[in-house]
Amino acid sequence: MKKILILNGSPRKNGATASLIKAFSDGAYESGNEIREDYIHGMEVKNCIGCDSCMKTHGGCVQKDEGMAKIYDDLAWCDVIVFASPVFFGNMTAQLKAVIDRMWAWFNLPGNFGIKKECVLIMTSRGEDYSLALTQYGIYQMLGWTDLGHILGAGKEEEARQLGASIL
Repeated sequence: MKKILILNGSPRKNGATASLIKAFSDGAYESGNEIREDYIHGMEVKNCIGCDSCMKTHGGCVQKDEGMAKIYDDLAWCDVIVFASPVFFGNMTAQLKAVIDRMWAWFNLPGNFGIKKECVLIMTSRGEDYSLALTQYGIYQMLGWTDLGHILGAGKEEEARQLGASIL
């Protein structure tokens, strides 16, 4: 059993991304996994201000926002992180990108940088170009994480369910 954190960067609660997340979650749950979903659009998450305090003091982020505090707790809890977002202007949404930027402070806490996670990318788009988003997702390589797969495109619920079910 794995603990799966879904970081939902879509501003639409009932859109195509939500449909893929539900299918993925159903499959993962059927395989005995535990799932938490953070719907970022409804959370207080400030943008990174690039102050480098987290690197200098290793004391976490100087910004104290409720949403990011919950996400930090969920990062510590999970084994697998699912980055889910529609494509906005060629990339992940600003909501998800803000969380990714703020994750830097969590990694700078003592003992966190070397933590290995597994990850998944779920994205939807009106087009077919996911190249910028895939480049952003490439942070998993920098962190030494394992990519478990990705679903790119609306209407791929069965593929998403199977990917979720494959996580053991």
